[in-house]
Amino acid sequence: MLRWACRLSGLVIAAMLAALILVLANSALPAIRKFGAGFITSSEWRVNEIERPLRGPDGKVVMGEDGVVMEILPPAFGALPVIYGTAATSLIALVVAVPLSLGAALFLVRVAPRLRIAGPVSFLVEFLAAIPSLAFGVWGLFVLAPMFQNSVAPLLRRILEPVPGLHWLFFEKITVAGRIIERPIPLNGRDLLTGSLILAVMILPIITSVSRDVLRSVPRIQIEGTLALGATWWQSCVAMLRYARSGLLGAVLLGLARAAGETMAVTMVIGNNNQISASPFAPAQTMASLLANEFGEATDGMHRAALLYVALILLVMSLAFNVVARKLVVGRPSHAVH
Repeated sequence: MLRWACRLSGLVIAAMLAALILVLANSALPAIRKFGAGFITSSEWRVNEIERPLRGPDGKVVMGEDGVVMEILPPAFGALPVIYGTAATSLIALVVAVPLSLGAALFLVRVAPRLRIAGPVSFLVEFLAAIPSLAFGVWGLFVLAPMFQNSVAPLLRRILEPVPGLHWLFFEKITVAGRIIERPIPLNGRDLLTGSLILAVMILPIITSVSRDVLRSVPRIQIEGTLALGATWWQSCVAMLRYARSGLLGAVLLGLARAAGETMAVTMVIGNNNQISASPFAPAQTMASLLANEFGEATDGMHRAALLYVALILLVMSLAFNVVARKLVVGRPSHAVH
């Protein structure tokens, strides 16, 4: 009886996930039919049609008998800027969080037990994971963003702007009256870099906790064997990381899935500008922040379908990350490094 109850519970969870995907796909079907795969590669996002002066091939305004000739641009939807924003913030967050997480995991496994502080430190790490994302967003908005605006960003600009090849970090190109001009990027602290740092703080406890459990599963004979062969303490740590590399990669992918789907904290500090900019000091937007900003006001059918198309892409992407991460963490066992 208990066996069938467990099987039924598993089937219910699988059915719930399948129903969620089907509902999102069905709701996004108008956008899928209209835009297809081009939705992922298009960078235009216009909720309403706009009227603007028509320009010729030379960039000049076209004049007619009754004055300036106007053109009407229909609504258009493309997810490339928010996909870029999601990928960029997640990548920067991983670059910051992964070294800190692996170092903390090694400390908890190799050092903290001897100092008898493994329990309290592990509790603090897990407590950090329990803090609501809104609290991180408020901290980022009122502490981190002003600090970057007033101190960190101006300092980085003074140091990096004169360096050859780094001019693009602080300047952007815009089109005005058909001409491309360059202007400084406003350093207001609400940009892609700030959003990435918030994500790094949020995913750090997740990666640390999973990495700690993975490193604890490394056989003690593996560590003692490296030390017996003459390895230093650091070399034995490196061998330990190599032995558990599959599980550690799974931990990183779990953190990546959390970073890609985070909503409120990022929405509050990223600037919410639907653009693609190479500079981390420029405002950006992620898939989750786009949904948080526009879904409540989406009245047009195609607008809502496009947002649900974005939600479907985000769900499939996060599901793929979690499946791969689980396979790496609890799948086939790691093999010793000879």
